[in-house]
Amino acid sequence: MNEPVKRFCEQFAKMFADVGNILNEHLADCDELLPHLFMADVTRYALKGGLQRVGIVQHLENAFKCSDKGIEELIAVSFVENIETHDELNLALNGIKGDNLRRQWDKYHSA
Repeated sequence: MNEPVKRFCEQFAKMFADVGNILNEHLADCDELLPHLFMADVTRYALKGGLQRVGIVQHLENAFKCSDKGIEELIAVSFVENIETHDELNLALNGIKGDNLRRQWDKYHSA
């Protein structure tokens, strides 16, 4: 596993209690950190409008372009690409600017 991706997931879980809960459940189910599955769980949380959604999605927005390529890929492939519709994108980004995530979503959905 890519060490920066692992550290990113662990630090992300420490920053937000709800992400920590998602990670704990993920580890209980999978017995190890599978970053792409974990991030898909975070996407589902964001789409359900979890209480920490704005902070979580803002963190992903900020991390998307200032991180290493592995982290950028994790966010693109396992967060953004799991957002299926434009309405879901607007729901996930509600309350934040989200330009990086929106551009990535547009790129993925225009292909």
